[in-house]
Amino acid sequence: MSEELYEVAFSGVILEGADIEQVKAKVAAMFKADATKLAHLFSGKRVVIKKNIDQATANKYKTALMNAGADCELKSLSDAAPSVSVDKPQERAVVESAKASAKIVGADVTAAPNTDPLGISASDISDLNVDIAPLGSDMQDEIKEVAAPDLDVSSLDMAEPGSDLGEIKKADAPPPPNTDGMTLVDP
Repeated sequence: MSEELYEVAFSGVILEGADIEQVKAKVAAMFKADATKLAHLFSGKRVVIKKNIDQATANKYKTALMNAGADCELKSLSDAAPSVSVDKPQERAVVESAKASAKIVGADVTAAPNTDPLGISASDISDLNVDIAPLGSDMQDEIKEVAAPDLDVSSLDMAEPGSDLGEIKKADAPPPPNTDGMTLVDP
């Protein structure tokens, strides 16, 4: 049984509370899109960002777009593919449940003819080039022993406890000025 394929589409809809200009700036940076491509993406028409990708990659695209404030759509391409004949009842149940869980709201919208308008792939988006470690795996790479540096400290010494370490002492206050020769005159 082959892996199910998906497409990621965007219709110019942003998430509630998001600023349209900030979303456009983030999407432009994410896809390295110029003003023309950006205008096409936010035109309100459904644009397929990426097609024929596995579910993990589609989820990475969706997460990146949602973090930018753009509301995108994931659609299973198996809905459009011809149905596969499954002989075993258990396999048939698995296929049917996968199809049912893959259906999304608005899936009846026809795909745009241009399936890769920006000419990008998942490896081009730095935020998507990550993997998730399996459950229970060690998250730290191997610990390498680092040799202690060879430092010559023979010329250093320590002062005795309680000794003056050369701190600047506060100078005594100067004596007040001599005012003996001054008098006050009444006006």
